[in-house]
Amino acid sequence: MNKLPAETLGDGTKLPRYYQVYLTIRDWIYNGNYNRGAQLPTETELCETFGVSRITVRKAVDLLAEDKVISREQGRGTFVTGATSASPPPLTGDMDQLLKRLDAMTKRSEIKELKFDTTAADEETRSDLNLPQGASVQRITLVRLLRGRRVGHTATYIPTDLNITINEDDIATLSMFSILESKGIDILSADQLIGAILADLNDANALGCAVGTPLVRSRLVIFDSSYRPVEKHVATYLADFYQHRIHLVRRPDSVGKFRWSQEDVK
Repeated sequence: MNKLPAETLGDGTKLPRYYQVYLTIRDWIYNGNYNRGAQLPTETELCETFGVSRITVRKAVDLLAEDKVISREQGRGTFVTGATSASPPPLTGDMDQLLKRLDAMTKRSEIKELKFDTTAADEETRSDLNLPQGASVQRITLVRLLRGRRVGHTATYIPTDLNITINEDDIATLSMFSILESKGIDILSADQLIGAILADLNDANALGCAVGTPLVRSRLVIFDSSYRPVEKHVATYLADFYQHRIHLVRRPDSVGKFRWSQEDVK
């Protein structure tokens, strides 16, 4: 069973506490912290995690059961049954277009609450960056503003053994992707996963929105020319701000069958 950090429920939101617990656990499942068949923490553990009563936890779990996301097994516990079904094949994209989008967003937005620190990589980050137990990463977090409005917040993780020094001036002018290239990292490929989530307490605090607000989450892992993952970038945006444009063209392949492919946007 995955060990997750304690969550502090906010008093500033109008949402009932049981619904905040429901939203947070559902996001844990949707984000892959608990896969299909995984056992959720016990009621006692959830009470301690959220600092709420057993009645509050039970109401949250009841909602998850109604959504058919989890199931209770008498004498065994609560298990994940949904929200992790196989996804359709991902669209393939153009690296140059991805780089252009990231740089454009960097140039037109303002940065606030920029923080640098070095920390032990959590389980998900170790897996994404193929790091051993106990490995450390440089973590860079920030909030992006567009015309004075908080629209997104990001967290970037870079293995410390790459010995890359990144400063505030770098981040002010370039995307992290371009910064790595400027530091001599030979980028080969990137894996990006974009999905919809609801704001948890951390998102709500960073973006100044209510818990449960629709958000777009982008997880990007960058690989160098030796296929080593060198960066993990997680960004969460307000859904009404984020746009992802792909230009598709339908053309015949070598055997005359028409297929869709992505091309640069002119």
